Amino acid sequence: MPVSAATGFDNRWINTGTLQGTTHEILIGAVLAQTRNFFWRANIAGDRTRQRITTLGVPAFLVGPDAGDANTRIFRIAPDETFGVLYGTKWIRTPQQLENAIASGRLGTGVTAAQFRVNEEGFYVRAADYQTLNERPLRAWNRDGTALQQIGDVNPDFTLALNQQITWRGLTVTTVINWIKGGDIYNYTRQWPFNEQRDPDYDQRSKPAGTPTNPYANGRKPVAYYQTFYNNFDPNDYFVEKGTHVRLRELAVNYALPGSTVRMLGMKDGQTVRLGLVGRNLLTSTRYNGYDPEVSGPGGGNPFAYRVDYFTYPIFRTLTGMVEIGF
Repeated sequence: MPVSAATGFDNRWINTGTLQGTTHEILIGAVLAQTRNFFWRANIAGDRTRQRITTLGVPAFLVGPDAGDANTRIFRIAPDETFGVLYGTKWIRTPQQLENAIASGRLGTGVTAAQFRVNEEGFYVRAADYQTLNERPLRAWNRDGTALQQIGDVNPDFTLALNQQITWRGLTVTTVINWIKGGDIYNYTRQWPFNEQRDPDYDQRSKPAGTPTNPYANGRKPVAYYQTFYNNFDPNDYFVEKGTHVRLRELAVNYALPGSTVRMLGMKDGQTVRLGLVGRNLLTSTRYNGYDPEVSGPGGGNPFAYRVDYFTYPIFRTLTGMVEIGF
């Protein structure tokens, strides 16, 4: 847990809480086809894990994958809290959020819901600023005037892996496909360029052009509108994205040379030669905007404990050739 800077330390380890977890797993394997020269087997493994902090002997606090960077402290540790939830601020998108923000007094004194409207991107803005240079998204304040609230949950709905092995005569093909369904990712790697106007959202050319007197009349937004989402690099729900993806984790093709070919190579009976090609991380299907949905923040060994995209390298795509000689 974090401690006061006056102590001379950043953190202190205290065994003062309990974490209760539940994991459900399933494993199914079957031989789908088998003949003298053909064999096909498939295995499916899946799991779902949920963890909850049941007790905590200290006040609630925020943690993250990089203890030296306060910006990554977006995971809340508190009693009766799900382990892996993201906390930050939100932008007003619903009537209930607007009602709460008005009640907090943060949007001004004596304002009413009629003074606000939803823009083309689904965010509430001040009606007087709509389609003008002054248009800005509005922060979703809690009724008590605070802004911190849950903005996501990194825990996937489930994970699934499909492993197949197909053999025909001397040819063997093995595939491993992973499916991660659900779970949020916080994309700091995308948030940082917002301050420097280098995200594709700033490019308004695909939207209808405005009028000669008002370039924002038909839905184009000013630069300052998107800079608001940068939010001083503090976490907010604009940069929370779903991490669902399907990945071809491995594809291996191996061929065992026939005995006659092995003998032509000058080898003895009983000796074998096998040629192979293995590709890893060859294909990923996802709607995630970052480089790779399988991310882990700095110092985070578990990508589902610290599912933060924080300028880390994506998983490499590799191709490996193989020659195996058996004596």
